[in-house]
Amino acid sequence: MDPARDRFTLGEWTVDAAGNRLLRGDEQRPLRHKAMALLVLLARHAGETVSRDEIVDTIWDGNQFVAPKAINTAIWTIRQALGDDPEAPRYVETVAKKGYRLIAHVAPVAQVAPVGAVAPAAEPAANQATAPTRRLLLPLLATALISSALAWAWLLRTPPPPEAALATATPLTQNPGLEYLGQLSPDGRLLAFGWWQGQGAGRLYLRAAGDLNATPQAISGEAGEVQGLAWSPDGQAIAYVASPGGGQCTLWIYQLQERSQRELARCTPMFTPTVDWSPDGRWIAFSATAEGAGGLFLIAPDGTGLRRLSTAPPAAMPDHQPAWSPDGQRLAFARQDPADGTRDLYEITLDGKLERLSHLKLYWLHGLSYTAAGRDLIFSTTRQDTRVLLRWDRASAKALPLGLEGSAPKRSADGRIVYALLRAHVSIARLAWGDGRPERNISSVANDRAPDVSGETTVFVSRRSGQSELWQADGSGGEARRLTRLEGVAAAPALSPRGDQVAFLGSCGPGKRFGLCVLNPADGRVQALSADAATYGRPGWHPTANEIWVPSDRGGSWQLWRFAADGSRPPVVAPTDAPPGRAMQWAPDGSALVYQQRFGGPLRHRAVDGRERQLDILLPGETLVDWRLGPRGLVVLARGSRERFRLIDMTSGRQEQLSVHALGTFPELASFALAADGSALVEISNTAVADLMQMR
Repeated sequence: MDPARDRFTLGEWTVDAAGNRLLRGDEQRPLRHKAMALLVLLARHAGETVSRDEIVDTIWDGNQFVAPKAINTAIWTIRQALGDDPEAPRYVETVAKKGYRLIAHVAPVAQVAPVGAVAPAAEPAANQATAPTRRLLLPLLATALISSALAWAWLLRTPPPPEAALATATPLTQNPGLEYLGQLSPDGRLLAFGWWQGQGAGRLYLRAAGDLNATPQAISGEAGEVQGLAWSPDGQAIAYVASPGGGQCTLWIYQLQERSQRELARCTPMFTPTVDWSPDGRWIAFSATAEGAGGLFLIAPDGTGLRRLSTAPPAAMPDHQPAWSPDGQRLAFARQDPADGTRDLYEITLDGKLERLSHLKLYWLHGLSYTAAGRDLIFSTTRQDTRVLLRWDRASAKALPLGLEGSAPKRSADGRIVYALLRAHVSIARLAWGDGRPERNISSVANDRAPDVSGETTVFVSRRSGQSELWQADGSGGEARRLTRLEGVAAAPALSPRGDQVAFLGSCGPGKRFGLCVLNPADGRVQALSADAATYGRPGWHPTANEIWVPSDRGGSWQLWRFAADGSRPPVVAPTDAPPGRAMQWAPDGSALVYQQRFGGPLRHRAVDGRERQLDILLPGETLVDWRLGPRGLVVLARGSRERFRLIDMTSGRQEQLSVHALGTFPELASFALAADGSALVEISNTAVADLMQMR
């Protein structure tokens, strides 16, 4: 048997090396090329230890520079795909200081037609019976492995019929870093995509679509973080939205022949696709805010004819993720319910006729697009910590899993859907300054994020139970316990100075309305200090008063608000010289507070007498990832050519380097907390890989 050419069984799985996928019954999971090559190598030596040196020589051509972390990523990917636990392995065993060994039984299988190789059924015409719907997706993470069919049927209330077939996909990119959104040109020859390479902003790139090894060309310059893109129907231009650090979101148009770009309009900055070009070329749809109300707007490619098409409900985020129907007569989009923060699918015609399509109440929605026939929609949401693709079947009003992981789906002119396949895993590690080696402190098969610490208590956010909830662990990183059962959203926990309460953002109001919440870990009681569905930044406790301070737009504009922690008096505004952004914190001695300006701008120091000054903390070429105030001063995590922790003295401005790390050590939007012993708890990237895929 040659595992590289022949199918083989590995425990309960069938490995299709040529197809870069794992099969189990009607379920399938893709593996990246290098991960599959490593699995095949281990299968060739089943039961034997394969050294890391042999892996480097065989899979990475002896490249010792990139291989160490790449091996770790590939092994993690294989384990996650197989549902293997490294602490009690059934498939891949780590042999300390030597290498890896495949311990599951390996055997050849007869060559049969690939499972799931049937072409996806065409979308039914309005006067035809509904075609077979898609089968179940098996999520990547091991928490989703248990009774996946029952879990999906319960979550979506749409158990697919047994004759359904899985969708299939092929890769478009395999670059280092994260390719997070893309679209093929109308003639299919070029690929435009957003690409983040470990530092700075994610930029817009162009590349020949059919050549994975072609060198991409950056075209967005210093416009900022690209958050959406769309080709013109003639393939001569690309519309995209981008937000520079500390700047306003802008809608741009890039002309391919002239290699030039110009600004079309202001938009609303959102970390989600927010632009699409009509099939007839007349209109570009995008998300923006005007006269205090957000919605979808239309503008002609020459910058004329700007008009509002939809108006989001008061206190809701602007309507977003616009997608034109193939006939150009309708726009599908996502709308938020301000009562609980959930989103659903809507459709609007050019004359303003609005229709709600779904009642899914999704907290996570990562892009949508029409199918080629223009009847149904493809959209992405999060299930069990994994972004997955589903099809909104208009005839049955149900969401049907496609059997694929992915986000930011975008239909091309020939009907293909381009989407981003993101695989990331984040744990919480303890970092002692000086040695520069984060040691994993809290981990699970789900992502653990947003740590905060007081004394021996650590709180963090995890989706181990399926939804974002608050969890607690002791200082040793022992077994964690669940603190909340909101079954909605929980984020940005902040422990009180005494460690007996937790302020956080979440679905704690009536009807899961989003707001500022306070948790008493001793009895699990959660109180909503506000439940207005407004937008909030990370809360911070006053060091002496029983108050929680938080940036928010709850008053109609971004301000800093003071809340009594027991809810005994109404909140009041604390004036600042600049609009505050996502984070603020008091100095431990109560002498001043520091807040970050809106749109990721610089930090400002505000003394108790109200005097303010800007803090210059970054070196040329750096971006600010996160920051915290501690007894010795301001600790910042900055990303440039490397990722660095630095300590800044608040009086003299003197900077001291605390530790230096390779790019990719921490997630793109990492957070950390300072412990009393001088160490830090910080999010670390066990792996972060994203590629663009295409399906029909």
